[in-house]
Amino acid sequence: MARIVLSVFMFNVLELALWPPIAEARHLKVYSPYALDKGEAEVAYWFDAFLDTPLATSGPFPRERLLRHTGELAYGLTDRWSLEVYLDFEQRTQGVSKQFTFVQYRFETIYRFFDQRDAWPAVALYVEYSLPRRQYEHRDEVEWKLLLEKRRQDFMFRLNPVWERVFNDASRVRFGYEHGLYWFSSPSVRLGLEAFGNLGPLGSFPTEHNQQHSFGPAIKFKFGPVGWDVGLQFGWTDGSDTTVFKSIMDFEF
Repeated sequence: MARIVLSVFMFNVLELALWPPIAEARHLKVYSPYALDKGEAEVAYWFDAFLDTPLATSGPFPRERLLRHTGELAYGLTDRWSLEVYLDFEQRTQGVSKQFTFVQYRFETIYRFFDQRDAWPAVALYVEYSLPRRQYEHRDEVEWKLLLEKRRQDFMFRLNPVWERVFNDASRVRFGYEHGLYWFSSPSVRLGLEAFGNLGPLGSFPTEHNQQHSFGPAIKFKFGPVGWDVGLQFGWTDGSDTTVFKSIMDFEF
C-alpha cells in the first residue's frame, strides 16, 4: 500500500511539471537505482572544474575556469526510498572578483520500483527540485529521471534518461541523458566510460552542433564507507564544454 501511495505522489509531481535557457545537469554523475538502505546516511563533497569551454557563462558567472562545489546530506527512509539535500557553490578563478558564492539549494528523492531480476534491470524514479538564490536566478527547476541498472558478473551499465523544466514564461520540457558502462577490475575499483547530453526542448530539438554532448573516462574507488568517483568529460559539439574534471567523495554511516 505504501508503495502505491508513493507511486501516485511521484507521478503527480511529474504531471505538475509537464506544462508548457538550456538547463543542465548540476554535476556529472550517472545515478544508480540502489541508493541507501533504511537508516543509512551519507555525506558527500562534489567538485567540478571547467578547464576549457566555449560557453561564456554559467548563470551570472563566467564559465571559463569556473569551479563548482556542492555539499550533500542523504538519508535512507526505507530500503527503497531516500531523500537528499544539496548546497551548491560556485567559485570564479579569473577576473577581479574570485569569491566563493552560494548559489542554490537542491532537494532530491529516489524511489526504486523494481530490483534487477533475470534479464530485467533495476528501475527507480528520481525527482529533484532546485531553488536558486534569488540574487542570481529567479527560475526554479524540476528534473526527473528514470534510473536503470543491470549488472552481469564484472560488467554493469546504467541508463538515466532525463527530463527537466525551468519555470519561466517560455519554459518547455527538455530531454537529455546520463549513461555509463562500467567494469569492476576489483571489489574496490570500478572503471567506466560515461556520456552526458542535453538534446533541447521536446518537439523542437536544435541542430546537433547546438546540443550538449560529452563523454569520457571515470574511475571509482571504494574502501569501506568511503568512496571517490573521479573522471573527465570531453565535449564534441559547439554547445558543449570542451573539458570538465569531476570529483565526488562520499562517506556512508
